Amino acid sequence: MHAKTLHFIERFAVRAILALVSFIVLLPILWMLLFSLGDPGGGPGWSSFLPRGISLSGYRDVFRSTPFLIWVRNSLIIALGQTLLQIFIGFFAAYAFVRFTFPGRTLLFYFVLATMVIPAQALMIPTFVTINFFKMINTWAGVVVPFLASGYAIFLLRQFFQAVPSVLVDSARVDGCDEWGILRHIYLPVSFPSVAALAIILFVNHWNEYYWPLLVLSDKMAMTLPIALILFRNEGYIEWMPTLAASTMATLPVIILYLITQRSFVEGFTASGIKG
Repeated sequence: MHAKTLHFIERFAVRAILALVSFIVLLPILWMLLFSLGDPGGGPGWSSFLPRGISLSGYRDVFRSTPFLIWVRNSLIIALGQTLLQIFIGFFAAYAFVRFTFPGRTLLFYFVLATMVIPAQALMIPTFVTINFFKMINTWAGVVVPFLASGYAIFLLRQFFQAVPSVLVDSARVDGCDEWGILRHIYLPVSFPSVAALAIILFVNHWNEYYWPLLVLSDKMAMTLPIALILFRNEGYIEWMPTLAASTMATLPVIILYLITQRSFVEGFTASGIKG
């Protein structure tokens, strides 16, 4: 068989497999979107894959019966605030691990790595007792403060900082830059792609966070979107259309964010030398 024909078949097979995998991944999202626009009289089920009729009643019920925009505001403030604070702390911590030599540096970095290994669920009870002692239950601070430092952010930025050429730092030294000048004029500009990629990951994780806000926030007006969705469930009955409508609106911002920043996301991990 001709080489060009084999190459064409190989490319076609690869693209067909990628298309099939993409369809399988997107299928639950498409199903959720379709039934969020369905007729309330026909709930989702295996008997009918497509909804019976098209209706916006599910979306109207969400805005009429719940403070949905307040939940969006809560999720946005918590996710954005936690992301920015974790990047801020992670940036300076990673810089310190790379640029300074001090007693216990290696051991301290191992502790940072340990925070990535220990499951968050194992720390929930002592963390809850701590924030309860400081009267931070039912507050945004109770959700954000216990996780101001991210071991993942510190680790990722440290790996990138280690790849910064020492020639740039030496040149800055010759030009009379101190540590703050090196941080500002060398590390900050060249690390922007990695910081952007890290910000996307952290924001999505915090936007979708469920268990910790569920423990801390019980006030309806302080809830975030993921835990507010349980309000559509009554005892023995789930209001499918409003639930799917709210889930769709909670998912769309994350999808739009990724589509807009997809190039920065890929460039960030390529620049940091981490493939994922």
